[in-house]
Amino acid sequence: MENQSETDIGQLLESLKISLPLVQQLFPLDVMFALADVEKFIYYLPGKELDIRIQEGTPVPQSGGLRLALETGEAASANIPKEIYGWPFKSSSIPIKDKNGAVAGVFTIGISLSNQETLSYAANSLAVTSEEISSTSEEIAGTASELANTVSDLKVLGQRVVEELHKTDEILDFIRKVADNSNLLGLNAAIEAAHAAEHGRGFGIVAQEIRKMSVSSASSAKDIAGILQMIKKNINEMDATLMDCMAQSERQAAATEEITASMQQMAASAVEIEKIARLI
Repeated sequence: MENQSETDIGQLLESLKISLPLVQQLFPLDVMFALADVEKFIYYLPGKELDIRIQEGTPVPQSGGLRLALETGEAASANIPKEIYGWPFKSSSIPIKDKNGAVAGVFTIGISLSNQETLSYAANSLAVTSEEISSTSEEIAGTASELANTVSDLKVLGQRVVEELHKTDEILDFIRKVADNSNLLGLNAAIEAAHAAEHGRGFGIVAQEIRKMSVSSASSAKDIAGILQMIKKNINEMDATLMDCMAQSERQAAATEEITASMQQMAASAVEIEKIARLI
């Protein structure tokens, strides 16, 4: 029985020596192959980079997928971390049985996980980066919205100030009218005082003071009107600036919303990349 098993393993070994180098070329990933009997390795084909340096005649490890396949007679697989052999790879082992069903050896394929590791790292980095950018964009969008609200409040306040300034126009108009009437009244009083000669001297002095007061009031009203006009001009310029700030804030908020949406899409793509990486 033992001789038959050795014969079967020997025939398989010769077939694998011919076929595996060709099969290896068909794999899009870096792979290695190994064949062992119940005690030791009898064939090893390293990958292009994936090479754990198995020597023919090396005993089968007492633990791991190969030993498990030999002992249970069932297929076994395991992900081998980089720290053990220097290369991360997935090991899949299937037992080889003789005609009587007894385990005579094990065939193993090792598939490099370097690409998977790179993809996983890139996916995780992409997910973290997109989350950070998304969070920052949301903060910027929130700040832009607050700024837009503040600008809107300032605009309303500016409009109220302008409305109050319009009320002063009525007051100034009233002052001008009073000044004009006082000036006319003073002029008439001066004429009447002249007609009264000596008896109207005191009345004439009062008339002069009234005319001086009217002139002074008219001049002050003119100065105040100029000042208020300048205030109106500055408020209108401030209003225009606030409108521009509000428009920019709205554009900024819209742009950050687009960025946030893009980052969310990137995060979703990172999840898909991670899934693809784990298909191996």
